[in-house]
Order: sequence, then structure tokens, then C-alpha cells
Amino acid sequence: MSLLSGLTLLLFAYLTALPAAATEVVWPTTMDRGSIRSPQDYLQPTVSGKAESALFGMVREDGKRFHEGIDIRPAKTNADGEPLDLVLAAMDGQVVYLNPNVNGPYGRYVVLYHPGAEIPVYTLYAHLAKLEPSLRVAMPVRRGSVIGLMGHTSAGVSPITVDRSHLHFEVGLILSTGFDRWYGAQAENRASANHHGLYNGQNLIGMDPLLVLGQPRVDLLAAVRSQPTALTISVRAPKPPDFVKRYPALVRGDPARAAGWYVEFSWQGMPIRWTALEASSPQLPAGRWRLLEIDPSQRAKLLQRKMLGADGRTAGEMLTQNLEILLSTAR
Repeated sequence: MSLLSGLTLLLFAYLTALPAAATEVVWPTTMDRGSIRSPQDYLQPTVSGKAESALFGMVREDGKRFHEGIDIRPAKTNADGEPLDLVLAAMDGQVVYLNPNVNGPYGRYVVLYHPGAEIPVYTLYAHLAKLEPSLRVAMPVRRGSVIGLMGHTSAGVSPITVDRSHLHFEVGLILSTGFDRWYGAQAENRASANHHGLYNGQNLIGMDPLLVLGQPRVDLLAAVRSQPTALTISVRAPKPPDFVKRYPALVRGDPARAAGWYVEFSWQGMPIRWTALEASSPQLPAGRWRLLEIDPSQRAKLLQRKMLGADGRTAGEMLTQNLEILLSTAR
């Protein structure tokens, strides 16, 4: 079965699955969802022309580059090819970040936070032509309300041409409120225009949006937990990282008694389960942290994502970076 035919079945399953009690979700653009029969109906590929390049995962540059969301094409354009599709809030939530400038790879973008969901996730809407003028940080938004106009804005290495206009849509978790401290300590970031506080893409860790989109209601906590564990690490932490406080549903054991943590990561770098380790635990590392187990079936993706080093046995730069960010509030 091909990747795209598998996604067609996945989308059909989600459209027919109706959890009894869950978060209500709408499609994040004014595209008629009833017109979607296959992924090709909504995906906007890169210049490669490969439909899978618009999906989540290691889908860019022959598996060398990660894409943290999905790219949704316009359903309508004007005579100049500019999209006419409005971008909509996917779930009830509140505005936490507005970027009306084109000063990073996301271009103009909006971040919403959804504290009423089974686990509080963010959603991100990027490459907008313009933001809805009435939006203000901290204001509540209802699912289906307009937050912007689809576009092709980006200050990335390669410009997005008008014929490839799309909405880049993400859903995921926030790593740390200590992100700015970590980001500012990296010499290469000091002269960068890509400053967005907590809502910089490096502090947002996404999961596959197809776990959420395509169904009218979804249990967000179940979606996060459904991701398989790819590797585990143990950390020594004098106090719990703020991630643990923000997402208690992902925590096992008593944080008040924890001298450290056993942490399970998905292949893309999302910490999906935290187990408290008491001071007597043999799993506590001698130093700050150590890599424990690796799922051999996911090693290839972990290598591509740089969660593992080139030898396939040691921590890679992405795992190291995410741990530095996560532990920035645990000192």
C-alpha cells in the first residue's frame, strides 16, 4: 500500500470515528471538507511535485529534512493566482502569539493555545498573506472563526512562489518557558531576526496533524499518547521541568519526590511520557542525563531526524537540543 493510499484510509477512518467526549475540530481553511476524497485534494507539494512532501515527517529532500506540519493548498484563487481561502481556528482556544512580520521561515503566522482540550495543545497557522485585524493576544477564539488569509509569506532560504501558496498547519506541545534563556545563549541566534519568544518553532514540538484533522471530535491526550516510544532517556533534575507542570497527564509518579525522570520520546522529539525517579533509583544518571533504550524499528527515522548521532547509538543534536530546552527550567 502506498503512503497516500494509506492516508486516504486513515482520513476515512477519522471522518467516521466519533469519540463520545472529545474536543471538537474543524478544517482550518474554508476549503469544502466534503470535497476531500484523497490527500491530493488538499495537499500542496513542494517544488518536487511529490504529494508526500506536504505531509508531516521526514518528507523533504529525500528524507533529509523534517516537516513539522501539513501544507494545505488553496481551493480558490484570484486572477493573479493569489489564494482567496480564509484560515480558520481549528479548535476553541485563545490567541497566544501574532506575528504580522515576515521575519522567519513561518512568515506571517498565528499561534493559538487550547487549554480546554484533554491536553493543552497549540495550533500554528503559517505563511499567511495577512492576519485577521481584530485578533489580539489573550483573546478567546471559537473554532471556525477567521484568523487570517492564506498566503505564501516566508523569510526562509527558498521563497514560496504564488503557485505554491498554502497554509502550513501544526499541532503539538510547548517545550519550555525557559526557551528564551536557551535561545539567547546560542551565539548564532543573537543577530537573527527570527525572535518569537516562546512561540519560536524550536520551542514547539509538533505531532502529525492527521491525528487531529479529518474528524469532527478528537481526544487530544489520546492522540499524543498514541505515538510510539522511539527512545528513552533518564535525567537528573533538582526540580521538575515546567513541561511536567504544564502537562501532568503525561506524568507518572510523584513529582514532589522526584530526583529525576525517565522520559519517553517519540521519533520526532516529543516527550510523551515522564516517570518520576526517586533518589534511590538505579536509572538515575551519574551526570545530567543519559540515553537508555532505542527502538530498533525506529532507528532509521531517529537518524534522519538527528535524534541519534551518525553511529545510531548516541544522542544526536536534536535530542540534545530538546533536552537542553526542556531542562532550562529544572536547575
